Amino acid sequence: MSIGSKEVVIKTPTFGELHVPEEKIIRFQEAIPGFPAVHEFALLEFDEVKPFQYLQSLGDPPVALLIVNPFLFAPDYRFDLSARDMEDLQAGGEGEVSVFAVATIPSDPAEATINLMAPVLINAKARCGKQVILLEADHSVRYPLFGPGRR
Repeated sequence: MSIGSKEVVIKTPTFGELHVPEEKIIRFQEAIPGFPAVHEFALLEFDEVKPFQYLQSLGDPPVALLIVNPFLFAPDYRFDLSARDMEDLQAGGEGEVSVFAVATIPSDPAEATINLMAPVLINAKARCGKQVILLEADHSVRYPLFGPGRR
């Protein structure tokens, strides 16, 4: 990874060399579970996979999480953010926070799922993020995107 004048250049196995503008870099104060050494990500959008996006690690380029707005697939999805979550996200209100779910697309796309138990929260204005684990809620780790089993 090298730092340019207002961008970071990284070489990834999935997307090749990327030039990431500083405003697309999201810092996670607490690492995402499963990736303890990774704290900086780029939020990548590609027209060919919309509405999905990628959360691309800057420090560990093979790590790229496919994410999506969970409300597109689970419109009744609800949870409360704690005051600490809002503080960690440097957010003055919930309107400043975007909610994403990590998607898993297996070889059979009909079996694709999203993780509603551990949403990824991003405050793009403050360029910070956090993944929260919703232990008190009855949300699925493998909520189906298509077909039976959807709410």
